[in-house]
Amino acid sequence: MPEASLAGIAAAGALEQVWRLPLPLPRNVGWPIVAAGAGVIAGSLKAAGTNELATPERLVTAGPYAWTRNPMYVGWGLLQLGIGVIAGSGWVLVSMPLVGAVVHREVLREERRLEERFGNEYRRYSVKVGRYFPQR
Repeated sequence: MPEASLAGIAAAGALEQVWRLPLPLPRNVGWPIVAAGAGVIAGSLKAAGTNELATPERLVTAGPYAWTRNPMYVGWGLLQLGIGVIAGSGWVLVSMPLVGAVVHREVLREERRLEERFGNEYRRYSVKVGRYFPQR
């Protein structure tokens, strides 16, 4: 759901025009965060291969999916955070909980669909791999 992160970035940009909310971090700190997000997204797409993520024919558990069940969302969150730091906008950070809530709701729906489709295979995977963060 990149739309939620993009909407958060856009809303933060608009709010920044009305009321500046500076972020007390060096802006160059954002670039590695953006790179990490882009890397996670690219790795996720590579691991998924030709598998359609909206209606998967197989459960993807390799690459970033071995660390988090939702690497695409984690990657988009990192992009949002990094762009906010680069822009020096505290509004991007303020928008992250709302964006996170929207994304989490969609993640729960997707996980129910995956459990219906893949049953025990998905349940075993979800016990081993954290929803957003590695479990180790």
